[in-house]
Amino acid sequence: MPRPNPPPPSAKPTVLPFRLDDHQQRDLAKFLGLKKLSPLVSGGIAEAIGCLKATEVGSPDTTVGNTLAELAELKKTGRAYDRAVRRLADDHSGVDYTTHNIVQPLARAVLVGEQGAREKLSQAADLRATELRQHPRVQTAKEPLRLFCGVLREIFTRAAAPEVEAPLGDGWHHCRQFAMEVFAIAGIEHADFDAHPERLTEYLGTDVSGIFVVR
Repeated sequence: MPRPNPPPPSAKPTVLPFRLDDHQQRDLAKFLGLKKLSPLVSGGIAEAIGCLKATEVGSPDTTVGNTLAELAELKKTGRAYDRAVRRLADDHSGVDYTTHNIVQPLARAVLVGEQGAREKLSQAADLRATELRQHPRVQTAKEPLRLFCGVLREIFTRAAAPEVEAPLGDGWHHCRQFAMEVFAIAGIEHADFDAHPERLTEYLGTDVSGIFVVR
């Protein structure tokens, strides 16, 4: 097994626009208990599909081991430490999005000389490293789909009619139906969610609070 190394900078993916036609919008509206989709909701679904298609191959270098190796760079001194901070402050640092959301603001604070930022970054990196060491091994190619499902859940809970959204805690049946319809429209391979709906529920439960923004 190769020795873990900080992952190479991630390239910015090319997100191609995805358009929902009138028929598709009507079908999705039914699953949300709506008469029609608002431009905000239809645009959010289309954007999420476009982002998944741009990233669905995954990032094979963004592994737990490589992320730990990048965080370990902060233990160095001098120019090596400065390089590690600049790397983690960059949008293309190559670490997983959870680690990125935790350390990037602190790394940027270090770069501008904010008082106490170095200590805060070191503490946050140590805490995240501890979490990652207990993290189960993941297949990085599946992470874009997992993230996509979390975004679909956010769209569902914010857009669905109350009588549809309300039973979400009781089996997530309607949310799963909505997600499966999105998969069908976009031609997205959805593993074995038909046979194992509980796996889809798990994916839909992905926490995207740190990255999901309503515009």
